[in-house]
Amino acid sequence: MYPEMVTLIIPIDSYLKKYLIKKYGSHHMVSRDSWLGRYFIEILDRQYKKKNISLKKSDTYTFVIPYYVIKEVGLDLPTAKMKSLAVMIEQIFYNDLYTYIEVSMGNQLSFINSKSKNFNEQNAYKATEQFLSSFDISEDELKLDSVYKRFYRDRISDKSKKQKKQIA
Repeated sequence: MYPEMVTLIIPIDSYLKKYLIKKYGSHHMVSRDSWLGRYFIEILDRQYKKKNISLKKSDTYTFVIPYYVIKEVGLDLPTAKMKSLAVMIEQIFYNDLYTYIEVSMGNQLSFINSKSKNFNEQNAYKATEQFLSSFDISEDELKLDSVYKRFYRDRISDKSKKQKKQIA
């Protein structure tokens, strides 16, 4: 008799754990119905491949895998693929953040300035702060200034790539 579900606990940064908990709950039921489940199934393997890759993460997130998935694709999840999963989740996190910033600024949202009690037009810094706050991500876990600077670096890089394509 096989178990109906298998639980895997994956190392991940604490801010990404909060992001996943807010999106999926305390654990994620792996299935092909979500991008995360689909990706997880893709990296599962029947072959055991040992590589020495360090995973220094501050927290963990739980994935629950139905037995039919294990029977179909296997259960091995090498460290290299765990690292790939963490990187992919981080990329999705930043993609969601950038989308939030651009949508909130593009729709000319405003917020109340707590000091002056006036309405101010939305800006990238405030949008970043709101996004992190919505996932209860603290300054200790992820520095607001660093995330804000990364947004501008990435967007400047994206613009220069578009310009190069237009010239070519």
